[in-house]
Amino acid sequence: MNKQATPAAPKAARKKSYHHKDLRNALLETALTLIDQRDGPHFSLRELERALGVSHASAYRHFADKAALLDALTAEGFARLAACQDEELKKAGDDPMDRLEALGVAYIHFALNNKGFFSLMFTERDDENLERSNRTHHNEQALTTLLGCIVACQDAGIVTAGDPKRIAGYVILATHGLAVYRTQGHHPLGSGNDDAFFPDIDAVNELTIAPLLINRPNAAEYSARWFAPIDPAPSES
Repeated sequence: MNKQATPAAPKAARKKSYHHKDLRNALLETALTLIDQRDGPHFSLRELERALGVSHASAYRHFADKAALLDALTAEGFARLAACQDEELKKAGDDPMDRLEALGVAYIHFALNNKGFFSLMFTERDDENLERSNRTHHNEQALTTLLGCIVACQDAGIVTAGDPKRIAGYVILATHGLAVYRTQGHHPLGSGNDDAFFPDIDAVNELTIAPLLINRPNAAEYSARWFAPIDPAPSES
């Protein structure tokens, strides 16, 4: 079995000068690009410096080491996810169910559009500094937002009674599972047709919430809507 080649290192750029903040941002953006290309943080700070055409050790003016750079990217990723969810909540308005669904849609869309960030945010690193990456703060903030939406749905008589934290755990598991699946590009059970095998974002969102509803939809209706056989593509004559 042929091993997939690791993407080549970016060619060294001509020596450039950056303002202090500009170099920091350039280092982060270049690192993020490599994480996306290589499915993980497989690079050195020296490699980033060569790619940007800056002198040796320039990166250390901004980051004590590679772990510090990755922590900064992790913090930025969580901040962008929070902003993405806030934007979807604004679009959803005041309806409790619309707001609950908006959180799931925002989460999956963020994962698909920010694969480098998402990979880093949800991959355990032994060298991570939790205070520096701000992971704990953002996780607590995200959980508070989700719990607020769940409680609002319970108060409105939409979602069943129960411990909001346990309900949140169930919702997170389903949503995160789809996000990981979509970003990693795996085909389940050897299936080569991803779209035929797996439901889309709206389907997963609706199917995740369905068991929690007080007035649950008709099973036959759901079966027809989400699990009907998919017609094969017409063959070319």
